[in-house]
Amino acid sequence: MTPCRKATSLGETISGFDPEDLAVDVGYWFKGSTNRKGYLAGEKLNIGFTTRATLNRLLEAGDITPQEVHLFQQAAFLVRAVEYWIKKLSLKEALLKHAQFLDVQQRTECGVEDALYFVDRFQELLPFSGPEEQDKDKFLEYQLMDIPMPQDPTTFNVEEFWGSMSSIKCKVSGLSLFGRLSKIASLVLVLPHSNADAERVFSMVGLNKNKTRNSLVLDGHCHPS
Repeated sequence: MTPCRKATSLGETISGFDPEDLAVDVGYWFKGSTNRKGYLAGEKLNIGFTTRATLNRLLEAGDITPQEVHLFQQAAFLVRAVEYWIKKLSLKEALLKHAQFLDVQQRTECGVEDALYFVDRFQELLPFSGPEEQDKDKFLEYQLMDIPMPQDPTTFNVEEFWGSMSSIKCKVSGLSLFGRLSKIASLVLVLPHSNADAERVFSMVGLNKNKTRNSLVLDGHCHPS
């Protein structure tokens, strides 16, 4: 697996962000913010003057069909969209590297320092004063756990797993066995990875509050003017 694909896979695992969905979205025309209304036809996609001229020449010669031209234009555009995504997104961000410990399939390649990275970076969000001696032991226990995996590993629910980890109790003390580690994992899992949710809210507001309904208040009634 290439470093780029590994980072991409990790991004999907910890955030639910799907680069394939991003590539498809780029090919759509967004009318009204995030409201998908139409699809850009292949001839309207910007794939470059030289490429378009070559396609037109082959089409006129009868070497390819109009349907093949359409498919090629869409595919070429999506390839460029993914290339742009790879170039612009921070795939080498230290946060992504250290967040790898969340992925149970890669946990043996990580160390407790990956989890403690978040304790140091987000001190105001985690109720910890710093690393503790037991952190290394608990992380080792996590690495040695027998974690059943589904037949299709991509369907493994990482959020559900870490939610269950927080509920595992010590048989002697009754305290949470992975309390600190699961809290760190919960923090990483809720870190915002895009502004899509906020954009959807703006779209919903735009659909409900418009020029003819501009006096709505929060309870849904019109404000007396």
